[in-house]
Amino acid sequence: MKIPVDNSADAKFIMAPMIDMVFLLLVFFMCASQLSQTQSLPLEIPTARKAVVPKERPDRFVVNIDKEGVIHAGTVALDLADLKSMVMEYKATNPNLKVYLRADQNTTHKDVRKVMGVMGEAGISDFIFGAFIPNE
Repeated sequence: MKIPVDNSADAKFIMAPMIDMVFLLLVFFMCASQLSQTQSLPLEIPTARKAVVPKERPDRFVVNIDKEGVIHAGTVALDLADLKSMVMEYKATNPNLKVYLRADQNTTHKDVRKVMGVMGEAGISDFIFGAFIPNE
């Protein structure tokens, strides 16, 4: 016995779930953009005419040094011992950890060398330094 199938009803596209997804994506990207803006401190970066913008910069661990010599991982202020332990924890989960070191142009070289020394003790040997490329 054949069972009749009603094929006369048109398929309907329901818009409400699609609108909900668009709003969820909008909220997600608004939050994500806010988080990405708060990861670094406003510093006066030194200028370098022959600086090159590296491609892997966003994948690096960011260390900031302000003009007073205060060290920040992202926006959190740390001392050298805390920085070393934090870097060693990150290195345990990511053995190929690389560092992006941003220092204010008024930071003394002594403070930058201290941070580099601590990074070396933690097993980090790959640094890039933040520099501003002036427009000519």
